[in-house]
Amino acid sequence: MASASTDQIRSQIASKLSSATASCNNDPVSASFQLFSLIEMQDKYLEQVQAIDAYILELSEKIGRDAASGGHVGHGLLLLNRKCVAEGVRQVYLRLATNKWKQVRQCYNFIRQNFENQDHLSAADLDESHDHEVTQIARGLSMECCAFQRSC
Repeated sequence: MASASTDQIRSQIASKLSSATASCNNDPVSASFQLFSLIEMQDKYLEQVQAIDAYILELSEKIGRDAASGGHVGHGLLLLNRKCVAEGVRQVYLRLATNKWKQVRQCYNFIRQNFENQDHLSAADLDESHDHEVTQIARGLSMECCAFQRSC
């Protein structure tokens, strides 16, 4: 019975993955927004994992202090129970982040396969534009730095 529900969950995840990439259809802009959205969600899940890690560390320290001070056994068990629940929630967020990462990779592969050969800005065009922006920023900062040095 457990394998049937696992297979059902896997098929639901697979259909969600295919629907995520199908929404990109032949539009590179919507595909890039989809990819950005997936990456943003994965980042949020990983932020939650970090917050839960801090909470688990705090609970571990409390458990250690409580055991060292000879505190009430019930309080120690309560702290251990909270730590176990937090570890379970952490695992859920890690699984969600892993699933989002799979969706990111699938969306990225979809974009590469469908939009790689289209005539858009080339990487060289983007590099030249970036170099020009960096040069303008550096020139402005240099002038401000010189003005600041003269005023000192």
